[in-house]
Amino acid sequence: MARVLSIFLLTLFLWSLSFCKEPVQKPELEGFVVKNVIHPNNNPYNQDKVELGKLLYFDKRLSLKGDTNCAICHSVEIQNSEVVSAPRNKIHKSVAPPLTNVALYKDVFTDPQANDLEEIVKERVHTAIMLKDEKTIVARLSQVPEYRELFEKSFGSPGITMDRIVKAISTFERTIISKNSKFDRYVMGEESALSPSQKRGLDVFMNKAKCTQCHKGPNFSDSEQHTTGLKGITQKIRTPSLRDVSKKSEFMHNGEFTKLEDVVNHFVKGGSKGSISDPLLKPSAISEEEKKDLIEFLRSLEGESHPLEMPKIPRA
Repeated sequence: MARVLSIFLLTLFLWSLSFCKEPVQKPELEGFVVKNVIHPNNNPYNQDKVELGKLLYFDKRLSLKGDTNCAICHSVEIQNSEVVSAPRNKIHKSVAPPLTNVALYKDVFTDPQANDLEEIVKERVHTAIMLKDEKTIVARLSQVPEYRELFEKSFGSPGITMDRIVKAISTFERTIISKNSKFDRYVMGEESALSPSQKRGLDVFMNKAKCTQCHKGPNFSDSEQHTTGLKGITQKIRTPSLRDVSKKSEFMHNGEFTKLEDVVNHFVKGGSKGSISDPLLKPSAISEEEKKDLIEFLRSLEGESHPLEMPKIPRA
């Protein structure tokens, strides 16, 4: 009975703030996450568009000098590729955010003027580093026979436009998701997927630590903006997803911490002394053992590694 109740409460927790259409039940485990990815009506999903978007994501012809692409800044796990230092500070105000699970957020990044991923993608293409001149981008791609064919297959009619470029990249980015984590397997009924420590940590996460005040839903984020408890930080920051959090090398929006343990300690203490007061940031009476269990639970949110294989960019 306790197991049934636990799964029931956990299911409610995960889907409570999921503003998605009624999902189609899938037998595959990955459906636990994938079914929450909603493609907008004006940019429906199809596999040809995903493949086209992936090529454009890696194609440097979208940049002014032909020397950078989306993947360089928004790093993903890439096979057969050298890591290249990117001019991130020229495009982004801070380190470019990873795009894993971007499709699971209710909104996109923190821009209040942007309503969907497509708007953000277009904004990023319109930078000093990428190519602001839409006509030049379209002309470059139109010279490539393979692109002309792919755009027609993806959209059902001939023609390469900036709107279609943006839609293809956005469709591809919505497929970059973290899935099949130990936690996902546990919720889907695999009792042994979580260790005893991780199960205890789940209980701490949901109850004593009250992490679900902000980290809720299938992406473990309410997509709302909150204070962070960091001294000297006055702006509110959108709740980050906790999926794959154990893979990160720095934490908080400004890289304040480099260890997951430090982040947990920060929030257990209710934030830093002298930081902005917030009713959601209160000290928690959690033991050192419970903190270890909580960290182990957070490690269970790490999805399977599926490195992207570098596509063969079409030649003109």
